[in-house]
Parts: sequence; structure tokens; C-alpha cells
Amino acid sequence: MVCAVGSRVLLYNAADGDLQLSLRGHKDTVYSVSFDREGKRFASGGKDCCVIIWSNVNKGEPILKYTHADSVQKVIYNPATDSLASCTNTDFGLWSPTEKSVAKYKVQSKILSAAWSNDGQFLALGMISGQITIRDRNGAEKVSIAREAPVWTLCWSPWKDEPFDLLAVGCWDQTLSFYQLSGIQQGKDRKLGFNPCSVSYFGSGEYMLLAGSNREALLCTREGAKLCSIATGPEWIWTLKCRPQHNCVAFGDNGGNIKCVNLTFLTVHGLYKDRYAYREHMTDVIVQHLLTEQKVRIKCRDYVKKVAVFRDRLAVQLPDRIHIYDLAHPTSSDGRYAGGMAQDSYDMHYRIKERIYQTLPCNLLVVTTNNIILCQERKLQLFDFQGTKVREWVLQAVIRYIKPDGGQAGAEGVLVGLKDGTILKIYVDNAFPIELIKQSSSIRCLDISVDRKMLAVVDNDNRILVYDLATKDIVFQESNANSVAFNTELGDMLSYSGNGQLSIKTGEFPVSSQKLQGFVVGFRGSKIFCLHYLTMKTIDLPQSASLVRYIENKDFHRGYKIACLGVTDDDWKTLGLAALKELQLDVAKKAFIRIREMRYIELVHSIEMRLKAANGDKDLLEHAKGLCQAEICAWGGEYQEAAKAYARMGEVEKAINLFVDLRQWDEAKVFAAGNSSIDSKDLTRRQAEWAEETNDWKKASEMYLSAGDPMRACRIIGENKGEGWQLAMIDIVRNIPKIEVEVLKLCARYFAEAEEDAFCKEVYQKLDDFSSLMQLYVKKQNWAEATKLADEHEGKFDKSVFLPYAEWLAVQDRFDAALAAFRKAGQPELSQRMMEDLTNNAVMEGRFKDAAYYYYLLGTEILKSISTDPRQQKKNDKYLKMYGEYMSKADWYYAYSPIHSFCNDPFTSLQPEMLFQVSRFLINSMGNIDSPFGISKVNIMYTLAKQAKVLGAFKLARFTYDRLQQLKVPEAWEDNIDLDVMTIQAKPVRDTAELAPVCYRCGSTNPLLNPFSNIHTMGDKCTNCGHAFVRSFVNFDVLPLVEFFPVDGLSDEEALEIIKTHDAQAGRKKKKGGDDDWGEGKRGESDVMTMDDDGDDWGASGGRSGEDLFERAINKALEEQDGSVPYEPVICSAKVLASMKREEVFICKPIVPGMRTKFWKNMIPDISVAISQPCHRFFNEEDFEFHHLRDEFCPYSRSREVGDYGPI
Repeated sequence: MVCAVGSRVLLYNAADGDLQLSLRGHKDTVYSVSFDREGKRFASGGKDCCVIIWSNVNKGEPILKYTHADSVQKVIYNPATDSLASCTNTDFGLWSPTEKSVAKYKVQSKILSAAWSNDGQFLALGMISGQITIRDRNGAEKVSIAREAPVWTLCWSPWKDEPFDLLAVGCWDQTLSFYQLSGIQQGKDRKLGFNPCSVSYFGSGEYMLLAGSNREALLCTREGAKLCSIATGPEWIWTLKCRPQHNCVAFGDNGGNIKCVNLTFLTVHGLYKDRYAYREHMTDVIVQHLLTEQKVRIKCRDYVKKVAVFRDRLAVQLPDRIHIYDLAHPTSSDGRYAGGMAQDSYDMHYRIKERIYQTLPCNLLVVTTNNIILCQERKLQLFDFQGTKVREWVLQAVIRYIKPDGGQAGAEGVLVGLKDGTILKIYVDNAFPIELIKQSSSIRCLDISVDRKMLAVVDNDNRILVYDLATKDIVFQESNANSVAFNTELGDMLSYSGNGQLSIKTGEFPVSSQKLQGFVVGFRGSKIFCLHYLTMKTIDLPQSASLVRYIENKDFHRGYKIACLGVTDDDWKTLGLAALKELQLDVAKKAFIRIREMRYIELVHSIEMRLKAANGDKDLLEHAKGLCQAEICAWGGEYQEAAKAYARMGEVEKAINLFVDLRQWDEAKVFAAGNSSIDSKDLTRRQAEWAEETNDWKKASEMYLSAGDPMRACRIIGENKGEGWQLAMIDIVRNIPKIEVEVLKLCARYFAEAEEDAFCKEVYQKLDDFSSLMQLYVKKQNWAEATKLADEHEGKFDKSVFLPYAEWLAVQDRFDAALAAFRKAGQPELSQRMMEDLTNNAVMEGRFKDAAYYYYLLGTEILKSISTDPRQQKKNDKYLKMYGEYMSKADWYYAYSPIHSFCNDPFTSLQPEMLFQVSRFLINSMGNIDSPFGISKVNIMYTLAKQAKVLGAFKLARFTYDRLQQLKVPEAWEDNIDLDVMTIQAKPVRDTAELAPVCYRCGSTNPLLNPFSNIHTMGDKCTNCGHAFVRSFVNFDVLPLVEFFPVDGLSDEEALEIIKTHDAQAGRKKKKGGDDDWGEGKRGESDVMTMDDDGDDWGASGGRSGEDLFERAINKALEEQDGSVPYEPVICSAKVLASMKREEVFICKPIVPGMRTKFWKNMIPDISVAISQPCHRFFNEEDFEFHHLRDEFCPYSRSREVGDYGPI
């Protein structure tokens, strides 16, 4: 605790008041001190204009000092930050540890008081002029309030339930007022009658502390209403503060006195049965219904001194008056409304009934229906609700305890315990007290039983004594008790507390205890009301233990009363069964009715009817009682006893039925063994049915099998499918004969449903039902087994197996295998339809290489339909034509893929030369026919124009752009094409000579685009001789290959053998003149003569003679064709074939029987060529090897096995 005394700052220990430090630093009087929010620092300011910040950790060492121009009237720390406000006559400063300087703000008048808001956002300043200014944390004014007197003290309310920030203001016009943060006054000024020097809040804001010129420290409500004086002094009290989180209040007066006062708040409360009234916040009364936990608050707005409650009455004593309340719906003494209607015992609406404007001092207050009783020392005074004294009792000793004891309205009784040990009962309408008990020790607490037979007393020695009021004898006593309460619904049950224990005493039974903190103040039914400090708790007390004791003593009627206090349904059932065994049918019926046990109620009714039917006959009555006892034992779970009782009564069949119903088959068989009228097979059948009902499929199936009913056994196993059912069912399959077809089919169905293929297969094999087995394989997609079984039965199941197999393969994208499966199923049209669908999908999705691949597969699939039967030649020709069409489309889609990529992809790595050759190939090969689905001539022309311009074929580019302008092109291309058309005009009207293709057959130079002027040379062919250009299907360059055919009469195999085995022979016509040899020939339209200086080379292997012979064959074909007849192939005789080098010859092997081998000769051996045998397409050898190594398949056919891709 830090104090400002003179020019010193004193630091005291708040716990014991020891002076710890006396700090010197100020040169004149210190006016104000303040702790920071953590208590690590405190500040002081005074008349010397200085502010000093001290450390509370390092023995009060000064940390910082700064000055003002005037004396410092107030220093106060921000409760949310570490900033400090210091106030003077002319300004105030804001200091923060994070700032280097103190921010100061001018004010118009001397500051007397200051207070930070609870969140530290606003600072309220009270001035001698009466002005109150509210500033934000940066010093800016938010609100200004004008008062007419100096504002000596300010304080913000910390009460969290306030809807807004509330500022309490103490002015020296002897008023207390409240303002919102917005400056709006809350309520009216409260007249104090003195000048307030200090106002602060106590605790969490429940109360207010006031002090000043009245020389008193006052405890008030948070609205400022006086409650009581907590201390007085000889001088004015200048400051009054509450210790945080404590009930200690410190104040200092003008005479230099510093005092600390500890406040203790006594419990002011009253209890009657299940209604508990207590004081809260010194001015409010809370009435709580202990059973429903309902609460109602009565605001008295004054200091509540005493509270009393009785039935529908509530009395509240205030300093100068007593208020009497009653319920809005008053009840009569017998628990009914005054108007005769039934009572609502849960009504909590109180209203003011009377006010007694008298100051009536008392120690204890009791209220009855029409009166109040005041207790003061030895005197009891009875007043009516008008304040008239009706009666007075003066007793022989000081009154220690008083309690209303009920009774008729106007004649209620009151129990009074005196200090000398006397216990009296006083009736309010009787002037003479009645002595109940006289004991030696003083009374501390007492209660009387509901039947008024027992009186329990707790004395000053903490003993509990229970008296029998009739005999005055002590029937029970125990130590370590501090309070006692009888059960208001059962006279021989009481509870008492003490030493941290709650003890329950019921009748003559031993005491039961449990842990409890607090005091027992009430006991109703199964609920105990306990007061712990200021809180009333309701404890649910189980009555099961007491009930069991009464049941053990067979006191069922008392047990029923105990149960009515509150027990569980199981306890009610226990009571009912116990009473039923003893044939106490009235108690049993009431117990079962409470828990709505209809079965037992019907049982009680049937027992009553059975006993009634005996009609007084002794023998019949005994027999009926015996059967009733047996039935009761059975219902109570004592089955052995029930069976023995039935047997004693000669009702063995009932005993057997009892065990059958209980599924205790062994016990039933024991009783059945002694009775010949019971069929054991019937028991077995019933046992099997029970096992089936209880889903014990294993036991049920075993029983049905033993009974010779395998069908039912299999059905039970299959329907339940418990653990291990497969083994149980397959055992049945293996053990029953083959003639049990229906049983085996049922087993097969269950195995199939459970996907137990191995067991299902075993059943079908036992039935020789291969059709079902095949259906199983197909359904489970066990294609390996299905195809194997189909092969074993030589085509019997081909369609049923291979058709779904093919469809499954197609879904799995295994199209090659799917095609083979369709063929196996005899459905080639389905394979063709599948491939056409795949092709269309690929084209629509822009996958043109996939479309080419699917057309290639269609072509090869068509070839497989070719027959070797000469009678099918027409069909074979048709198939070959279709093959050619499919392969042409495959070529076009394959070639169009880079065109599509160039036109649609944002980036491309394709070379201009490749795109140029592809575009020429497509335009030349498609000619004037309609483009296949998905191939855009606009894209082709656009690509050709672009690449022609890049490569220098300006003439071709002009032509192509002219064609494009006649077509509908995408809008995005129009500006680009127009620009290219304009720029191409600046280029020469010619094509680069290197781009013109040369025919390796006739040697002619061809135009870049076929003019389609000769019907025999239309397409991607030489415009002179009609020989088709052979392109590499990677970059689409023209390869130096010339096709030739063996002469008629020479088979393909013989021709191939000649090329492989014979050396090149001289095939030229030799002319000898002098020493030189020469030869004649024809190339195109020109006659040529060849010379050779080395005579030894003529006809030598590897010499030029082979070339001359093949050239002669070419010249011969050209002579016969002569440009006006259709294309004539090059025919080679055996001599010409023998002259060829095998490394220069390529062949296309037949794909299907009946096709002929195609022969090609590489005219420029230095250009390496490769051929893919599955698709008969040529490639540059280097490109082919690269793609095959990278992708592991042919780039055209996607075949992994490409055969011998080199020359022969």
C-alpha cells in the first residue's frame, strides 16, 4: 500500500501494516500516488511540480522523473496499458514507456480528480470549475460535462452487467451523480449531505465506497444508496480505496491516520420447506424454489437487514420499515387456494401486501400467516401487519434458535430453543409457552418430525439428540453434528451434517453417511437442502438403501412410503416383486402401477382372480397359492424354484414349457425324461426352431441335418452367412447324394451371391452344369477360366463367352484383343462398329493419330476376312478395296495431326519443312474429293501458305492465299491472312528450286502441287510417269524408292531368293569399239549412252551393271507408258533381279495369305530407309529407330514387333 504523507511517499505491507519504505524525492507536499496495473511500479506527484516513477521491485528506487509548470494534483495509471496521466492546475500530461517525451495538453481550470475507463481508452478529468472533460488516450476531448461545483472525485464503474460505461461523479455541492460515456446523465443527482472527497467501487462493482466531510466511510449500493457505515474518524476522510481481490478497505483522513477495515458480509436468509429467501447485494432479496431451481428477485433499493419466509408470506426488514409480501395466488393452510382451487406449489410471483413503517430492532425475524415475530435477547414480540403489537413473551433465557412449526392460520406454532437448554413451543394465539424438552446444554439447532412425535436437537457440544416427545426419552444421539433436519414427508427419517459428513438416520436402521460440505437446512422427500457459504445446494438423496432394509424386514408398507420419497424404477420393481412373493398384492400392485409395468400388473390381477376362484376351499386355495408362488418365481427369474414348484403341484408340463420358453433345453430334457408323455423329437424340433429364431445358424443347421432336412439347413446357412458358413455348406454339398438337385442348386446360388467362386464351381461340377459354370465365369469376369472352358467344349460357348469378353476388353482399351474376341464370337460387324465409334470419338476430341491408328486396325481387320477360296474372289476384291480406303484415311489422319497441332496449340516444336511436306501430301493425295470427317482444308491451306512463305515458295504461297480468300476462315485468322497477302506481294513470283520434288523413277522435276491435269497422274504421284511418291511417315520427305514387280512366271519367293543368293550379273547390252565398252539406253524421252573405262567391271558384282539393268527395266516401262497410257509398273526379269544388291531392295511382306509381296529399290543407297512390316510404311531409318527406341513401338501402327525393318 503506497501513501502520500507530507513530502514523503510511504510503502506499507497491506497484510500487516508494517512500514517497509519511506521514500524521499519530493521537495514539497505529495498530493497523489498511483500503482500501475501489475504493481511493479508506482508514481507520485505533488506541489513541487514533479512526477516521480518508482520501482516496486527494486526497493523503491526512482526510475524516471519529469516536471510540469504547476503543482501536480493527480497521477493515475492506465489500467490497460503502462501509460500514466499526470494532472496540474493548467494542463495534464500523458507519459508512456514507449515514448521519449511527455505529451501535455492545456486545460481551462485546475484539475482536482482523474479516472481512466476500465478498458483504458478514455480519461475523465474533474476540475475546480465544475467541468468534467472526457479525453481519449491521445488527449483529444470527446465529451464535456458542466457541473456547478468543484468535482473532487471521479470513478468508472467496473460492474460488467452495465449496458454502458458509467462514470460516478462526486461534487462539492454535496451530490453524487452518474454519467454515461456519451455525457448523458444516468438518473438524478443523489443528495449526500456532505462534501464527497473520495468515491470508489468495492469488489467487482457490486458496492460503492464513499467518504468525505462527514468523517465516515460509507458502504453504498452501486447506485449510491447508503447501506451502512464501515468506519468513522475525527477528521475528514480524503481517500478511500479497496484492496484488489480482497474485502479490505483502507482510508486516510486529514489528521494523518491510515486505517484498514476488513468487511464481512453475513448471510441473511430464511427457509420454509422448499422456498429459500436470501439477501443479495445488500439491497435485493432472492427467493429460490429449491425443487425447480426457479428464482425471483425482489429489489428493495435499501439495506436489507432480515428476511423471513413462511408458506406464501415473505417478510423483509429494512432500516426503517418492514415489507410483507405474499404470492400472487395465496393458498390456505391446507395447501389450497383461498378461493377453493388447487394450489400451484411452484408459483413464484410475489407482490407487496403490507408495509410496517417502524424501526423495530431484533436479532431474529419470523413471519406467519397474519403476524411477524421479532426476537431480541429473551423477548419475543408479536406484531400484526399494521405494526400493532399483539403479544409479548419474556422468556427465562436468551433465545438461540427459533423456527415456525406450521399450524392453522392465526394459530401457528413456533419452536424456540434457549441458551439454558429449554425447548419451548409457542402458539401465536396463546400467551403461555409450552415446554417440550429441558436439557443441560445450550440449543444450537432443532427440528421436529412431520408427525410431531420426534424432536431433534443440536447443542453447543455439537451433539445431536433425538427425543421421543411422548416419553421425553432420547432415542438417538450422535456427536460431530452442526445442523439437523427431519424429512417433511416421513416422520422417522432425519438428516444431520457435521465434520464434512452428511448422515441419514431412518427408523431403527443404522446411520448411512456420505461426504458433504456445508450445513443441512432442509429435507424434503429425496432432496436435501444444504447451505455452503452463501450458496444453497439441492442434493438428490437415493432412498434405495433404506428401501432395501425395509424389504429385508418384510415391512412392505413402510418400504412403500420410503419409495414414494423418490427411488429408481428398479427399486420400485424390487419392492413389487418382494411384496408379490409374500402375496402382499396391494403393495405389489401399487409399486408396479408407479412404474407402469403392465405385465406385472396383469400378473397381480391374475393371481387375485386365481385366489378368488378358490372360493374359500382350503385345498384349492393351497393349490392356487402353490401355482401362484411358482409363477411369481418364474417372473422373478428364479426358474429352478419355479419348475420345482410346478412339479410339486403336479404340473410337470408347465415346468417343461417354462424351460422351453427360456431356451434351457437341457433342463427341459431332464424334466421330460421323467415323463413318458413328452416327445423328445418334438423338443429337438422346437430347439432347432429356437436356434433359427436366435440366428444360431450353425446349431440350427446341425439339428435340421440330423432331422433329415438338408434343404432347410442350407437355407438357414445361406440366409445368415455367419462366420465359417462356406465350410459348413460345402460339407453338406460333399456329403449329400447327387440326386439332391434342388439342394445343390440352392447351395450354388448362395455361393454365387457371396462370390465364393471356388465352392460354386465345385457345386456346378457335381451337377455337371457347365452352362451355369460358364455364366458364373462371365459374370465374375473370370475370362481366363471362361475362355479355357469354351475351348474345351469346341465352340459351344464361343458366342456367350467371347462376345462379353470382347466388350470388356473394349472398355479396358485393349482393342487388339477385343478385335480378336469379336472374331472368335463370330461378330466382325461389332468389331468394325467399335472401331468406327472409337475413330469418330478420337476425331471429335482432336486425337487424329489415334483416329489413324483405329483406321489402321480397321484395315487389318478387313484383311483378316479375306478367304483363300478362289470362289470368294469377289469378296476378297471388295475387302482389298475397303482395306485401301481405310489405309488412305489412316494416312490422312496421321498426316493431319501435326496440322491440327500447328493451328490449335499455342506453341509448337514442329519444323517448317515437315509441315510443308505434310500439307503438300494431304492436298495432293486428297485431291478434289471431300475431306474426311474432322479434316479441315482451311487448316491445311493455312499451314501450307505459312510454311511456303517461310521456306521461300512465294509462288505457292500466293496461290494458297488466293485459295484461302475464297474459303471461310476463322475470324482470328482474317487479319493475319490479310497481312500475309499484302506482304507476299513484295516477294518474287517464284518458288525455291530446292523445294521442287524429283521423281526417282523418271527423273522429272514435279510441281509443288499436283495440277490434276492428267487422270493417270492425280494424287501424290509424279506428274510425268504416275509413280507414287514414297514418303517417310515421320517428316514426310520423299524417299528414293522405286517399286518393281518380278516378271510373270516368277513367284515372289523365287524373286526374293534370286536377289538374296545371286551376285549382280551384267545385264546391259555391250558395244565394243576399240578399248572402250559402251551401252545404250533411254531415260525419259532421251536416248542415253553410257561408257566405262574399266573393262573388268562389266558384269562384276557390285558394279554399275546392276544399275544399268534396272534402269533399262525402268526405261522399258517408260517407253511402254509413253505418258499417255496408265501407269506401267517396272517389270524385272531374273537377270535384273540377280543384278540387284540386296541392301538396296525393300519388300512389303504379305499381311494375309493371298496377298503378293511388294518390291522396292532404293535409288540412292546413301539415304538409309526403314520399313515397318505390320503397316507397310517407310521411314528415314534414323527417325524410325529414334521413335521406336523412345516409344517402344512403330509410330504409325503402334506395333511393338515391327519385324526386319531394313533391306532384305
